[in-house]
Amino acid sequence: MATMPPDRSSHDHRGRKPSVGRPALFVVLLAIASLGVLGLLVVGPSITLPVAVAVAAGLLGLVGVAWAVAGPRL
Repeated sequence: MATMPPDRSSHDHRGRKPSVGRPALFVVLLAIASLGVLGLLVVGPSITLPVAVAVAAGLLGLVGVAWAVAGPRL
């Protein structure tokens, strides 16, 4: 009777990133970014263009940070 060797991929996680990030933190950061976009849409017509662009860039940066820090690992 032949035995199969154990599947190393399911047991050996040393030296590799986990396949998932921090979902709770990811959701919180994306919720903050989405509320910021909603606020920008509401307040946008009354503020100057450079301020609106700066706020939009900051929110885009927040989404990037959320993905890098807490997003799913590919």
